Amino acid sequence: MQFQHPELLYALFLLLIPLIVHLFRLRKFQREDFTNVKFLKKVIQETRQSSRLKKFLILITRLLLVGCLVLAFAQPFIPASDKALQDSHTLIYLDNSFSMQASKRQSSLLQSSVNELLENLKDENQYGFFTNDSDLFNRSTIELKKELQEIEFIDKQLDFREINLKAENYFKKYSGTNKNLVIISDFQHSLNIPSTIDNKSFNYNFVKKEVQALENISLDSVFIEDSNPESLSLNIQLKTNIEIKEPVTISIFNNEKLLGRNTIQNFEDGLATINFRLQNEKISNGRIEIEDSGLWYDNELFFNINEKQPIKVVIISGSDFDFLNRIYTIPEFETSNFTPNQIDFNQLNTANLIVLNEVDQISSSLLNNLSNIQNNGASLIIIPPEETINYSPILNKLGLPSLGEKLEDERLITRIEYDHPLFQSVFEKRTENFEYPKVLSYFNAASTNPILKYEDGQSFLLESNSVYLFTAPINTKNSNFTNSPLIVPVFYQIGLNALKRNQLYFETGKENKVDIPVELGKDQVLHIKNGDIDIIPQQQNFSNRVEINTSTVALEAGNYEISNTSTNIGNISFNYDRSESNLTYTDISAINNLKIYGTVEEYFSELNAASQITALWKWFVIFALIFLLIEMLLIKFFK
Repeated sequence: MQFQHPELLYALFLLLIPLIVHLFRLRKFQREDFTNVKFLKKVIQETRQSSRLKKFLILITRLLLVGCLVLAFAQPFIPASDKALQDSHTLIYLDNSFSMQASKRQSSLLQSSVNELLENLKDENQYGFFTNDSDLFNRSTIELKKELQEIEFIDKQLDFREINLKAENYFKKYSGTNKNLVIISDFQHSLNIPSTIDNKSFNYNFVKKEVQALENISLDSVFIEDSNPESLSLNIQLKTNIEIKEPVTISIFNNEKLLGRNTIQNFEDGLATINFRLQNEKISNGRIEIEDSGLWYDNELFFNINEKQPIKVVIISGSDFDFLNRIYTIPEFETSNFTPNQIDFNQLNTANLIVLNEVDQISSSLLNNLSNIQNNGASLIIIPPEETINYSPILNKLGLPSLGEKLEDERLITRIEYDHPLFQSVFEKRTENFEYPKVLSYFNAASTNPILKYEDGQSFLLESNSVYLFTAPINTKNSNFTNSPLIVPVFYQIGLNALKRNQLYFETGKENKVDIPVELGKDQVLHIKNGDIDIIPQQQNFSNRVEINTSTVALEAGNYEISNTSTNIGNISFNYDRSESNLTYTDISAINNLKIYGTVEEYFSELNAASQITALWKWFVIFALIFLLIEMLLIKFFK
């Protein structure tokens, strides 16, 4: 038993007062003589014995009465555990990612978690609370309950490290207290929970929300397999986490116009691909739909097919350039060829890609134009001639290393930097054994961001700020590179990267850079619109295009219009990342140093039981009243 006000126990010294009064209370008896002395002696003896007993009983009741009153004011209590005597602070993380859309008893896992929190949060307490997209640390419980009812699903998932950092920052202001972090989630692998957790700073409490045998089918991706002027082949990939027994219906719409519908049932290793043949025409608001009872965020996939504008390529060549014309062909490219002495600078300044193929002399006007064009975002390929006369100024101005001495030594081109952005999604697999091209002579150059290397590790092709430099001439006299399998993917990818096309769709929450081929005025900007949504993304205006960046914009999945005030320039589509559809979960039962609960109610029931305090002061008040009653009865009826 412990006391809320133990300093009041000093009042127990008041018990000495009744004792002192009892011990020192002296009564003088006056002697009277009667005739029958023997009888009187007997009466006096019996009266004195009963009086002493009565006084002793009254003393005991008074001592107990005073003692009970003192203990009642000291407010004694019995704690259920040591935690009941500590200040307790609770921080709650609620996972509101898309995987929490899974249904359990006709309610999503997120909604059931919110309902349990609303029922168990006490108004007199204060809690810290955060989700994947919001921090609600300084809220009263009443305010927190209101905001809980407005939580929505989001395409963002914090991992355990981020959750832990938020908890550490929150608990910094509380020292020496009972600190509890409560994580409410379905605990997919994306949380990246370690096998062992250090709980020295605070206690970990996991509330696992799960459903049994959830069947989910997701629209994973869509891409154009091939196209011709009349039609295109649209491939749609689907995923499932269990074996499908019933056929799945897939529908394609442009706005509300149905473009095609088909069914599929055969999934191999959880994957299936279905092909639709569509007319090769603009689809501004494409939408693919399936019907599925699992997660609903992945039942739609938005896309658009805009009218493709060709990438403008200008080739300035002092040598054979026929291999370039065979690569940069219509409809993807619009190619113009010039000699060093006959250049149309109007076409040069509007080009997306410029190729300097073994140009002996670079005039000052060409040098200045190339520098300005590169600053405006155009790409540049430089292939040196046999003798690098006057190349240092242009290389230095473009931020490239100077070409050193020419070496007359045969070298094989044996190494491909597969991780370079130029080769993303180009090669199905990496190979170290292919038909190596070679050069008979080359120039020394510093290995700055190499793409292709010689056998000794020196750079054959390097890149800096979208400027690509070959360190050797690639004409047929000096190299067989133009006849190798590498020639097409290298130049073709450089050409495609010169204008970042509007893809079928982009993923939300990621850095997406898109080139819009439009010329804007000085004070004009591009907008991304969808109904009442009107967003101005981060953008950079070049001479013949505008590059927009959506990394800082919070967008929902859907089709959007790109416009300049009231003029529609094009369309762009966004879809949520499909990683939440994997439905692969962490076995948290094997993790040390944490407590696991099936519901929020289970956690709060245990927390309340551990913090329970049994107050005893009312009992001591009752005992004091009982002893007062006993004293009154003794005084009145005891003779």
